[in-house]
Amino acid sequence: MAHQPPPGPRSPAIHADLNHDEIRTVLARYELGAVHRVSDLRAGSALSPKAIVECERGKLLLKRRARGLDIPTVVAFAHEVMLGCSRGGLCVPPLVGTKAENNSMVQVRDFVYELFVFIEGSPYARTTAHAFQSGALLGETHRVMDTVRTHSEPSVEPVVVDPARGAGWVPTDRFDQSAIEHATRLLQYGEDLVRANASPNALVHGDWHPGNMIYQGDHIVAVCDFDSTRIGSRIRELAQGLLYFSLRSDNTAEPDRALLEAFWDGYRSDSPMSVDPRVLASLMPAVLVDEGFASAATTPNANHGPMLAGVLARARWLDDHHDKLTSIFASR
Repeated sequence: MAHQPPPGPRSPAIHADLNHDEIRTVLARYELGAVHRVSDLRAGSALSPKAIVECERGKLLLKRRARGLDIPTVVAFAHEVMLGCSRGGLCVPPLVGTKAENNSMVQVRDFVYELFVFIEGSPYARTTAHAFQSGALLGETHRVMDTVRTHSEPSVEPVVVDPARGAGWVPTDRFDQSAIEHATRLLQYGEDLVRANASPNALVHGDWHPGNMIYQGDHIVAVCDFDSTRIGSRIRELAQGLLYFSLRSDNTAEPDRALLEAFWDGYRSDSPMSVDPRVLASLMPAVLVDEGFASAATTPNANHGPMLAGVLARARWLDDHHDKLTSIFASR
């Protein structure tokens, strides 16, 4: 699963760009006409370098899959889900097929590449309009995914949070034992909560955050990056979305209530899933901590102290204000 830095102070990201030779080798597999310009795109995961290709065929996005998500069967499954979602009316960036056999991926040495039609857009503006539409799009995505049928073997994430990943990613020299114990307790409680309120796993996008949405003006026009799509927990994905889209610009622990309510209202307006507000509020701190530890795991040599401090502070606020969150969700 690809993890973006969780809500809270960001970790330093080291970007690796695509080099000239690999770009030329990969693009030779496509029927593009004259290539006018290629430029690096510093967006999304630093582990998955990207470039904008301007050519006779139009403006395209070339992407090298991150390690762990570049297994051909995993890529093929994600592409089947994308195509199925597109047929169901969901707007996703179209894949470009190769000139030989119309393949949706290119394998060069031990790397896997994808080429998409580039959709122009602007970042998440932290407005209630953007938050509402992002929640509604998640609901629509879940609804459309119920119609998708695939032939490739899906990735499966049977456990919503992983207590075993807990304290190992919290620097013991920066946090006292009580903070580590609190984080581990939240993870264990989150796992117990989901098991006690088990619902069938289903297709999920896997990485629902603002960087994977494409906005134009006040409207959301597409969802991208299905790298982590799998069989998993939709209530976890909903909790993840609520966390990311309610983040304050100053990284204050308390979420932005207006954005939180807007995302929740949007999801409920177009979702096939019934959600217990108390379970959702209880799960949010565990998902936040799990996201933080997973983010630290992807770049183990970086200084994650500030990011994890923000994660733990926000998780504590969510845990301490469980009843307030439940009331917000129940009252809408």
